Amino acid sequence: MYLNNILGRKLSLVMTGVISIIGVLIEITSTTGGKPRFGQFVAGKTIASVAMGLAVNIVPIYLSETSTGAARGFAVSLYQNVQILGVILAAGVVYASSRNDTPSAYLIPMGIQFIAPTIMVLGSPFLPESPRWLVWKGRHDDAVTAANRLFASHTNGFDASKYINDIQIAIDAERDRKDASRWADLMHGPDLRRLLIAVGIQSLQQAQGSSYMNSYIVSFLESTGVTNVFPVIMGLYTLYYVAILTGHFLPDTVGRRPILMSTGTFCGFCLIIVSSLVVAYDTPSAVTKKASIALIFLWELSFGVQSPLIWITTAESAPTRNREKVQAIACFFGFGVSLLITSVSPYIQNKGYGDLGGKIGFIWGAFSLVTVAWVFFTVPEMKGFSIEQLDYLYNNKVPTLRFKGYRFDGDGTIVIDGKPISVDDVDEKRPVIDAKASEAKASETESG
Repeated sequence: MYLNNILGRKLSLVMTGVISIIGVLIEITSTTGGKPRFGQFVAGKTIASVAMGLAVNIVPIYLSETSTGAARGFAVSLYQNVQILGVILAAGVVYASSRNDTPSAYLIPMGIQFIAPTIMVLGSPFLPESPRWLVWKGRHDDAVTAANRLFASHTNGFDASKYINDIQIAIDAERDRKDASRWADLMHGPDLRRLLIAVGIQSLQQAQGSSYMNSYIVSFLESTGVTNVFPVIMGLYTLYYVAILTGHFLPDTVGRRPILMSTGTFCGFCLIIVSSLVVAYDTPSAVTKKASIALIFLWELSFGVQSPLIWITTAESAPTRNREKVQAIACFFGFGVSLLITSVSPYIQNKGYGDLGGKIGFIWGAFSLVTVAWVFFTVPEMKGFSIEQLDYLYNNKVPTLRFKGYRFDGDGTIVIDGKPISVDDVDEKRPVIDAKASEAKASETESG
């Protein structure tokens, strides 16, 4: 988060790519000189993992800040889109090279890791910087230039100066707060609410079985009676990627909440039925095996539709003043839950320990249903709002179920349930966090 805040989004992307290249270089040179050095390989892998940790904080923020409210879902979905392409490519390369009995069996998978960070390093200088970061750093003219690069065309009449001025007003209001960027600010008020949304959505995605399926899909498939595992896995990965492509249009048309709740319900029942089949049949028949595979494919499809919403919701819930902190903490907890599940799952599933086998799906299915309830009560519909408009709604403590009733007209008028409402009327009904702005408004009224 500090790198992202101090250097900006562009330089942080370059730094991420450089760190990744250094890690991969250390990995691949661990095989030179006669005797391979496992310790050096682990060191290189660790450094490359640091780059991945940087990317999960930098990339979604950059994508959310350089897109319009109407297209933010499409933009942030690109992050996971590329991730899953990498998963499919890696799985195919590992499977193909594993049949060799030469050093290429491991040199090819390690070497192919150079491609993505090299593209990042070479391509980042050509990207426009985030206008919001530039405004936050006081670089108004640079922000106007960046906004023009991002949004202007010869036909849409985009006014970059007005766009940046609107951002400047929102950021100035945030800066007027004494607790504008303190860590303690995350522990109360609207920032706490937004932090809990981001942490919850990241953690519950893993708790639904995402990290388990990534790490132990082979053992889970075998426990349901599947023998030829690799074709099934490649089919699952491909289906998952196709499902993720829906993130480019569904979140911005249907909305965030309907997708999260419907896919969570479907995923939960799919895994519960699979585990029920394991309980019902000690020796699964051919029909039972096919049914289990079909249900796992349906789970993968539904979870793929849901997955882009995790990153979209995390990016949207992060407030302007503490954007980097909220994003980083949410990802920290998400990866922490993933690490926990990856560590304890063998002891829950394997014989001689918990011996749940395929019945472990009951756990992940239950968490999917928990996710549905959690989304219903805590995650508001954030479709179509700009980042500054979301700041306004959260700061004015708008209830979760009332977000979708708000609309902001182009002239700044707020429309609630189809009725135009002035800012003054809204502020009378809901406490305003920015006390200084309220005092200034009252002073102007008194002075006539």
